[in-house]
Amino acid sequence: MNWSFLKTEIEPGDFLIDCRSQSAYEEETLEGAYYYPFIKKAFGSDPESQKKLYGPMLAVVQEFQKSKKTRIIVFDEGMGMFSTRMVYLLRGMGIKDAYVLGQKWPATGNKSKGELKVEPPIADKVKPIEGVVDKAFMERNLTKLQIFDARTMDEYEGRLPRLTAPEEGTLCGRLPGAFLWDWRNLYDGEANLIERSIFKKRLNGFPFMPERPTVIYDYNGARSCLLALMLREAGYIDVTTYQGSWFEWRKSSLPKQAVAVFGAKQGAAAAPPRVGGVDRKKV
Repeated sequence: MNWSFLKTEIEPGDFLIDCRSQSAYEEETLEGAYYYPFIKKAFGSDPESQKKLYGPMLAVVQEFQKSKKTRIIVFDEGMGMFSTRMVYLLRGMGIKDAYVLGQKWPATGNKSKGELKVEPPIADKVKPIEGVVDKAFMERNLTKLQIFDARTMDEYEGRLPRLTAPEEGTLCGRLPGAFLWDWRNLYDGEANLIERSIFKKRLNGFPFMPERPTVIYDYNGARSCLLALMLREAGYIDVTTYQGSWFEWRKSSLPKQAVAVFGAKQGAAAAPPRVGGVDRKKV
């Protein structure tokens, strides 16, 4: 694995964060690992939602600084959406020595029952998290951005509102002009991250330029963060994630494509898919 945001070994001075499920954490985790439930939640990008995200992130940073440890290692079942989301946000908060554990669970190390579950407070005031944009930014700059949709084809084409537990009556669709890069295609057949050379080859299949502003979204802002970390290492200069993602955008009056109501008889409005990478000819 040749991604610099991955670390394959745990060292004694590491601050550990477990992003698996709460039940898995409580049953067994790496000794000394913390669990922060907020990382699995969907957040809008309005001021109140920003407080709900920024407050917990600030608490994580403060706990790390208080610990006097040298770096943060975050893990889940295996380099997945929530560990990469935590690392992306930590780096946006100024913690550059935050990494994803490049191992699949059960990871190497001493184990114990998880007892460091923390429910951080909501912030009174917020500061911008670097690399994260809000709905207002998207609305102002929609036609100027290179946009990646990191969801699945079913979500992108308006057949599902979200990948897991879709609810009837929920609006499906996508942001106008977005190109699909299914988050699952960032992994190989053994559920390891693809090599950087393969990633760059697939990236060349998109009509994007590394110097142009690029925004990534999904359903709740989690899947986007892995692609953002990889794009930055591939030489993309201005990469951000849209915090509200489809979870927020679907409730707005802003333009949408491939719109349908999940569970309704009518199909999604026709809108040609925009894909890139090595699989683009299959669609």
